[in-house]
Amino acid sequence: MNQGFQLSDLTVKVGTIGSCVAACVGLEFVLESFDVAAPYLVFLPVIAGACAISGLGDALWAIFFSAAGLWYFFIPPNGFAVPSICDIAHLGIFVVVSVFVCWVIDGLRRANNDLSRDNFVLGCKVSNLLTRAKASQ
Repeated sequence: MNQGFQLSDLTVKVGTIGSCVAACVGLEFVLESFDVAAPYLVFLPVIAGACAISGLGDALWAIFFSAAGLWYFFIPPNGFAVPSICDIAHLGIFVVVSVFVCWVIDGLRRANNDLSRDNFVLGCKVSNLLTRAKASQ
């Protein structure tokens, strides 16, 4: 039975996404200790996973938390100080690419759901036709 939207569901989803983004921040700090500096790439799997599992709304939360984490921890000067124009452009491109990836994944999710529904309807029709064919013999 669908009980509709509940605040506790949103709290759990946002908390889970925030925890995953925090893990990405930690992972990026570990990677930077090995001289691997690719902070934007670390966040993309969390964003894509949130979109694939929960949909576009939760992916937007993941994009927001990722952008905030990037801005606070990895864009100089540290903290939420105003970065340079170049860093703002990098962050903007990250957000645009992330939204595009989520748009594609969400489109695939919707198409898969539509195909699953159509496949179920087709199966019911075939079953009905087979039942009629057996009854007419």
